Amino acid sequence: MPRFDDHVSPRPIASYRSPSLSRRDVLTGVAGVAGAAAVGTTARRATAQDSGWQGEIIFYAQAYTPNSKLPDANQLTAFQEVADQYQADHPGITIRFIDEQINDYLQTVRVKASGGELWDIFWAQHGDLNGTLPKGIARDLKADFDAPNPYIEGNTAWKEAMNPTVLAGTMAPSGAFYNVNGDFVGTAFFYNTALFEKAGITAAPTTWPELFDACQKLADAGITVCAGFSDPSWFGRHVLSDFYSPEYDTIVGCDGAPGMSPQDEAAAIKSGLLSTDDPRFMGWWPFFKKFTDYWSQEYLTQTRDVADEPVHRDFAAGKTAMLYTGSWLPRQLKTIGFDFELDSFSFPTLTKDDIEYATGVDVAAVVGGPNAAYQYAMATKESNKTMDEGKEAAVLDFLHYIGTPEVIEKVVNELGSFAPTWPGTKPVAGLETFVEQANTGLKVVQIGNSSAKLAPSLERIFGLYLTGNSDDSAAASQVQAELDRAIQDFERSNPDVDLDSCAT
Repeated sequence: MPRFDDHVSPRPIASYRSPSLSRRDVLTGVAGVAGAAAVGTTARRATAQDSGWQGEIIFYAQAYTPNSKLPDANQLTAFQEVADQYQADHPGITIRFIDEQINDYLQTVRVKASGGELWDIFWAQHGDLNGTLPKGIARDLKADFDAPNPYIEGNTAWKEAMNPTVLAGTMAPSGAFYNVNGDFVGTAFFYNTALFEKAGITAAPTTWPELFDACQKLADAGITVCAGFSDPSWFGRHVLSDFYSPEYDTIVGCDGAPGMSPQDEAAAIKSGLLSTDDPRFMGWWPFFKKFTDYWSQEYLTQTRDVADEPVHRDFAAGKTAMLYTGSWLPRQLKTIGFDFELDSFSFPTLTKDDIEYATGVDVAAVVGGPNAAYQYAMATKESNKTMDEGKEAAVLDFLHYIGTPEVIEKVVNELGSFAPTWPGTKPVAGLETFVEQANTGLKVVQIGNSSAKLAPSLERIFGLYLTGNSDDSAAASQVQAELDRAIQDFERSNPDVDLDSCAT
């Protein structure tokens, strides 16, 4: 699992070895559940039981699905234990976990929602819920977050038990909250050690000159350096968090909450701080074009929904040497099948010798964050035809039940791939830095949350630029037009918010 520590130089991270290891061995390296508190010890009587509803709650728990029968699945039990306790306390209610291989998850969610057959509780990350997936398929939990959770003793507002930085960063442009967010993930450059050795690369790069040198050696050896991105916006998040670190407090100061919210982003764009008039905003694009010129050009203009699977398959097949992606990759490769030693290294810190706008801040950890597997949304009546009033109360009650520090710690730590983020929770050994980062606040500057249309538009423009189909001037003009449109979208959706009052 990648570890990123504050204020240290980029470093290689833990190796992922031979596929002869089980997937559980690859991902965890721990046995059992560490430090999990007893579940339900502080619970009060359930609102669902008061409603009199009885029936089945269907739950797609993604990586935390217990007792999975899928090939190479992690054999987990924690969530089943949680569900069993809930069922014992709520006679007549059954929790059923979905255990299916889903290849195109977002499309599956769209299809199910359009037919009114979406699962009652389902995994979905805030970025997809805030813009990629159709509006109205997930319950806006804002009012629920403002109200008490009956399973947390003394709680007067559910959100008080949550990570405030995560809340600010996952809020939709409208102010809605669409998921209960409980864990933290890391990212890195993963690489095929055999291909590196074939190219004469004896150690993982720790600086950008070393990384460019490795790219040249791979190219000279006839090896494709990389196939493509998991998400092109990740590089922007790294670089903008570096370049704009001196203005971070100003940028995130609009709404008064920690972290960079859609309102903060919109205000910074409108004030001109985050705009193409500032040379820092796109000053890194030529640098990254030079980097990606070594890559396969086939996937650079495709959206990640389209490109992700072939990119991962090319890497698994040994056709490319590197892939920049998340800590879930070893599990995916084990499913696909691969026959090489896998290792990884962090995003190197940029210096002024690399790009004149660099501040020397270590931003390796800013890509990742609350985008792992404990992100659960609740279906609406529009996306789930069975969600009548009684069932709605029961499903929300179960969401309350699993939205407590005790349950999150128990479930997240059994898998051991991610760190629980809620205050008071403890991770498995080795993931302490993720919890520290999550609870003290990552200083992340990113673009794409102020409007649902902004991120995919910037992704398309970036892809065209990297493949040489757009030059600096044309790209800057197109990017600024999208930023201007994003402000219009935000102000239209939030007429009561005065962006001009923010002192950016």
